[in-house]
Amino acid sequence: MIETLQIVGYFILAIVPLILIHELGHFLAAKITGTRPEVFSIGMGPRLFGWNKRDGFSWGPLPPTWRSDGVTDYRLSLLPIGGYVKIAGMIDESFDTSTIAAPPQPWEFRAKKTGQKILMVLGGIIMNILFAYILLVSISLAVGKKELATRTIAHVVRQSPAEQLGFRAGDELLRVGNHQVQSFADFMQAMARAAYGSHVEVHLRRNGQDTMLLLSSQRIRTLLVGRNDLGIVPDGMRPTLLGVETLRPAGKAGLAPGDTILSVDGIPVASVEHLIELLEARKSTPTVIVFKRSDGVHRVTVTPDENGKIGVQVTNAITGQVVETHYSFVEAAQLGAEQLWSYTTLLFRSIGLLLSGEQSLKQSAGGPIMIARIATQTADVGAAAFLNFMAMLSLTLAVMNALPIPALDGGHLVLVLIEGVLRRELSTKVKLIYQQIGVALIIALMVVVFYNDLTR
Repeated sequence: MIETLQIVGYFILAIVPLILIHELGHFLAAKITGTRPEVFSIGMGPRLFGWNKRDGFSWGPLPPTWRSDGVTDYRLSLLPIGGYVKIAGMIDESFDTSTIAAPPQPWEFRAKKTGQKILMVLGGIIMNILFAYILLVSISLAVGKKELATRTIAHVVRQSPAEQLGFRAGDELLRVGNHQVQSFADFMQAMARAAYGSHVEVHLRRNGQDTMLLLSSQRIRTLLVGRNDLGIVPDGMRPTLLGVETLRPAGKAGLAPGDTILSVDGIPVASVEHLIELLEARKSTPTVIVFKRSDGVHRVTVTPDENGKIGVQVTNAITGQVVETHYSFVEAAQLGAEQLWSYTTLLFRSIGLLLSGEQSLKQSAGGPIMIARIATQTADVGAAAFLNFMAMLSLTLAVMNALPIPALDGGHLVLVLIEGVLRRELSTKVKLIYQQIGVALIIALMVVVFYNDLTR
């Protein structure tokens, strides 16, 4: 129960600020252009409660006769799948046409110039991009960059993409194409960039001899979708115990939280997955585990149960040499811009692969459950990792909203541009049909991503 509440909590902590920032962009753009924002909602659907300066706080829906008349109702709505700002005189996903029959008023969206309309439509996207950039720069300034200095592979996960591609434990990573590899993180970034070419040349040193793996970019793209680390564990990692069940084999043998596992039956252990592999191969078999504790190195014999479990919670800890880089404000600003551009480019390339059919929607699309899972995992790593995830999520929200799909910001932009070219408004009927199509598409997409989340 506590774990479930923690996951829900991290999901709310990750997604609500991004919705708030996005809708704040629309709200501020409306204010700047002298347009009335009638509703500012976190969540969609029926109003749960809210406040406005004329009527104060109230529970439930507002009366059917309620009119904004220049005040904004700030509310929390039932469905936690986004938010919206209802701008006067704009037909959006609320399908409100109550004021359209009257002539355009100066404070309405439809009375504004094309440039002002574009600003209101793109306000949320601009704010999400700006928020992502501020987070990335702040992380670089606050913590800089910490990464394992190693270029050596300690372990390749069994049946992983890396094993299929031909990587082996002990390989030293030298170059990806013409890019000289500086660290394991640098290698993974180079692989992600090179995966959008025609092929990838990976130069490495194996058993003292230089060799090369010539890999298909298309295959790497497919494998990276399934596992973005390819199943490669760098040297300098060790599994560390977070929790030990007293009455299970590990507890009975004397293992305790904080212990770092060094080896199993003489085999050096490189990661949590490696430990799981070794224990599953020793079901119901006495196994010698060597571990490190604050008072030194110890050895115990543990017998995994019939499922290869010993009753521990484990995480990967860095034990190898770490290289730390600190940035000035100018360097952090430049690095943030580079990261922003790199991730945006990868997002659009991924969308292109989805449209071309190279990647399936099941491979690419994730919803609230996946977001909650990743949010929890990154929060466990630390604040910097969690904030970096929020930055990427904010940028993803911006890119997805920019797509020219009805009911999304990009879809609204299409209507604004068409009306700008025609120099007249489209009919209310056309706008309503357009929005209804968009809402239907979004609901269908939500069903798909929920299904994907539940079947992963």
